[in-house]
Amino acid sequence: MPSSNGPMKGTRGKLSNDPRDRGTSPPQRAIQEFEAGQKVHLKLDPSVREGRFHPRFNGLTGEVTGKQGSAFTVSINDGGKEKTVIARAAHLKEQTE
Repeated sequence: MPSSNGPMKGTRGKLSNDPRDRGTSPPQRAIQEFEAGQKVHLKLDPSVREGRFHPRFNGLTGEVTGKQGSAFTVSINDGGKEKTVIARAAHLKEQTE
């Protein structure tokens, strides 16, 4: 059987919750707001289908540059190249120092 080459290939670990985290995510996570210039971590929430970014960028840290609809634009550095990722608040976590 030929192997799959879709965009979600190889994401079993990234897109699966731990047994204690299964089910619906807390609504507070989906309605949080971020300011431009704020540092955030990109972390896919497997329970939320909308507003996902490509799994390649999971685990990176970036800076919020603005808002696009109900999602946020995040500027990240991917191998020395500046890129923009669009993600909803459920997939972003504020960086605390």
